[in-house]
Amino acid sequence: MTTNEFSKAATGVIATVGSTAHQIIDVYRVGGERINEAFTQRWNAALKESAPQLKPETRKNAAHAQKVFSGYYAKGIALTADGATVVVDTLVGAALATTQRATAFAAASFGK
Repeated sequence: MTTNEFSKAATGVIATVGSTAHQIIDVYRVGGERINEAFTQRWNAALKESAPQLKPETRKNAAHAQKVFSGYYAKGIALTADGATVVVDTLVGAALATTQRATAFAAASFGK
């Protein structure tokens, strides 16, 4: 295998790993959003069912609490997904740069 062939193969593998990681992050984000929506629906159904036994202030506080919890959860999902994206991009960039440097070194050292 020549240096050029190795470089192309390594670059392809790195790109594939990066793309797969981004797909996994996207699935995590969508899954988190669906879970949040499902919990919101369950909370609202439970609140509606128990509403006759609750005081108006309690219903108001429970509805507000759900919005706050849901908001924190959504922010947490977004923050972790965005952070994972930065990590993947950084690692892919470093791996590509290392491959390019190794290829240049091999070409200079071995003339292939």
